[in-house]
Amino acid sequence: MQPVRYVQVSTAFPFQSDEAIAAHMAQWRESPEGKGVVGRARTHELASVDVSAALAVARSIDHPWYRCQALSSIAEVNPAHPQAERWLIEALDAAYSQSEPNRVASVSSWPLRVLVRRNASVASVNVERLLGVISQESHGLRRLHGLRAIVIAAAPEPALRENAWEPFFNAAGKCAGWRTERIIDVVASVLADYDVEKAKLLLESRPPTRFTRSTRARLSMSPAG
Repeated sequence: MQPVRYVQVSTAFPFQSDEAIAAHMAQWRESPEGKGVVGRARTHELASVDVSAALAVARSIDHPWYRCQALSSIAEVNPAHPQAERWLIEALDAAYSQSEPNRVASVSSWPLRVLVRRNASVASVNVERLLGVISQESHGLRRLHGLRAIVIAAAPEPALRENAWEPFFNAAGKCAGWRTERIIDVVASVLADYDVEKAKLLLESRPPTRFTRSTRARLSMSPAG
């Protein structure tokens, strides 16, 4: 399988005319990313009214990132459907088909957060697998970003949260800069709803910054435990 090429599309068009902008957008819509975005949106529209049609659209998406998200949305909208867990596993398979560890971990948070609520045992297997995948990421900030996705998805389930916590905390200790502090703030804010002690510990391990100011203030009013 050829690695999927990710293209970042800017919304600030450096063009001189409406025609050029339209041509650019038309070209983007025919790219794997563009088709994936459209397919994901169409899947979400259909998920609550026609599951079969939604599945057909989702499975037709070539780009694994958007296929994963589309399949996850069907399961999330139809949690009582007997095939919902199967769709989540299918979504995870799409995520795992990618070659970049950060991409795998990041998009896996879509099905994982639904799976955690549905079947913690199956979710646990995937948390362990994802922690193994993201450990192969050589770039510190990208590794932290992938771990962020895993921790947030696992947060509602105490055992899974505990498994993901230490790798995230250790990775955070090796990163610095404003992007790192934004990640820290997001994770601390989520953890505050499930484990105030860990949220406080995370923030106490970092120097105060404007990125974590509001979460620090919120936690200062919360008892530990």
